[in-house]
Amino acid sequence: MKPCSGALLCGGESSRMGRDKAFLEIHGTPLWKIQLGKLRTVCGDVLICGNPAQAAFMTTPEARFEPDATPSLGPLSGLARALARTRATRVLVLAIDMPKMTEEYLARLLSLGSDTCGVVPESGGVFEGLCAVYPACLLPTVEALLSGPVRSLQTLIRTGISSHRLISHSISSEDRPLFENWNAPEDLPQPGL
Repeated sequence: MKPCSGALLCGGESSRMGRDKAFLEIHGTPLWKIQLGKLRTVCGDVLICGNPAQAAFMTTPEARFEPDATPSLGPLSGLARALARTRATRVLVLAIDMPKMTEEYLARLLSLGSDTCGVVPESGGVFEGLCAVYPACLLPTVEALLSGPVRSLQTLIRTGISSHRLISHSISSEDRPLFENWNAPEDLPQPGL
């Protein structure tokens, strides 16, 4: 197995944004292509995990499109699909709506952990599970959460840490801006600024 696959998670409903965040543009390039490029820099094999309606618009030879395991169940659904379809021992996950994330930080995350232990950035007791490395062996835990009433990524991470399948990595003050995400129109950069 290869050491790591990348997974671009873009299956959210974008209800607060009012339109699909994957197709927001930065200098004329859709956000999904920008984020895909970052993952391709650090991972040879990349999956795009999204809702089935996105498949027709995100077909590319640079990645495999995988519909979420169960659409509309949040990021755990995309993570479940990525862990089930990976050809590697670990999956580096990146959310579509973190445009400031860098290849350098992603590579740093990959340098931590092991084939059976992933890494999740953390700041102030909050885990940034949408930019993290998950071991493929965590799939049964993800599937169990998906089939239950609590489908929380934070719960998954705490469970993974207690079972020694994940470790936390403190986010420095310099790296904190990398985790800014675009959830609503007011989060987008204003023209001319």
